[in-house]
Amino acid sequence: MNSALFDLDHYRGKLGSMVEREMRLSDGSVATDRNLAEYGLDSITALTIAGDLEDELGIELPSTLLWDYPSIDALANYLYGIMTARAGDAA
Repeated sequence: MNSALFDLDHYRGKLGSMVEREMRLSDGSVATDRNLAEYGLDSITALTIAGDLEDELGIELPSTLLWDYPSIDALANYLYGIMTARAGDAA
C-alpha cells in the first residue's frame, strides 16, 4: 500500500490542490482551517471533489462529504482515519 496514505500532510496537500483546481483558485490560496464555503464551494464542486476522492482512494464516500467535513483539515483528518483503519483491518 502507498505509504503516503499514512501521512496526514499528504491528504492536506492533495486536498488543497484538488479544491484550488476545481474552484479555480490560485495555488496555496486556501487556508486549511477555513470553511470551504467561504471560498465559494457549491454542491456541484463538492460532489466533483468527493467523486475524485472516491476514484483515487478506491472507497465509497458520502455525497455530503465536504459539508460534513467543511475544511481541508477536517477532511484530511477524516480520510486519514478511514485509510489507516482500513489498513489495520487488512493486516
